[in-house]
Amino acid sequence: MKISDLRQFTYFRDRRDVKVARHKEPKKDLWELFRQEKFGHYQEFQSWDVFKGAKYILSFIGERDKYAKFVGVWEILSSHKRGANGFRYSSREIKDFNDLKGRLVVQWGKGTRSWTQWLHTKGDKEIVELLPPNYVMDFPGYYDFTLTYDQLSEIVNDPKTHREWQRMLSSVCGVYLVLDRRSGKQYIGSAYGTDGIWARWKKYVKTPSGGNKMLRELLRGSCKRHKHFQFSILRVLEPNARRGDVIAAEVCSKRKLGSRAFGLNSN
Repeated sequence: MKISDLRQFTYFRDRRDVKVARHKEPKKDLWELFRQEKFGHYQEFQSWDVFKGAKYILSFIGERDKYAKFVGVWEILSSHKRGANGFRYSSREIKDFNDLKGRLVVQWGKGTRSWTQWLHTKGDKEIVELLPPNYVMDFPGYYDFTLTYDQLSEIVNDPKTHREWQRMLSSVCGVYLVLDRRSGKQYIGSAYGTDGIWARWKKYVKTPSGGNKMLRELLRGSCKRHKHFQFSILRVLEPNARRGDVIAAEVCSKRKLGSRAFGLNSN
């Protein structure tokens, strides 16, 4: 099945003014722009007239290997040259595709350098997967992700959909980092015992401070400050690791990153 075979996209099937775009930007967190509803604004600025002749853009964010995940459809209203700074497009998002955003995965193929293609030619990509609603992301490995507080909440509150996250985080103890993205300050904690990191992070979803003194003080001034928290793993230990060994690894990380002197650790 291809993109134009889906009922939602049949309107575009016979048109010759529809481009499919696979955005991949190593210096920007495109999923964060998507979550903040700023992706359309990002897309409007291009170094050259890449959307010339297009009326609609079916937008995707590049994923692992040669895959891409759908993030929305935009109608181009106008465009103009910005001197030496490329082109600026004016666009509006078409809201009829919200049920597919972040869920529809296509295989882009070998031509990943050709990041925009016409739908009626090479752009009508093969659909490989339709992810469950509220799906956050695949588990990429213990050291290859960061999660916002909202993402962590979605994962913890829907363990069936995110069973790989639950399985992997429950199987290890370790040292983790909570970054307050607003101030840049860090809190380093550790998880050990039954269900390891999964069990510890579940507590943050229930109580955003996790019971930590300085995090609790930080949140006292704002009921939504925890929305700026970002979670990641610094070190993984075996599930049967002794409590003392896990805490020793936590202390070592605190020394390395200075989270006692400059961060959110009080001990």
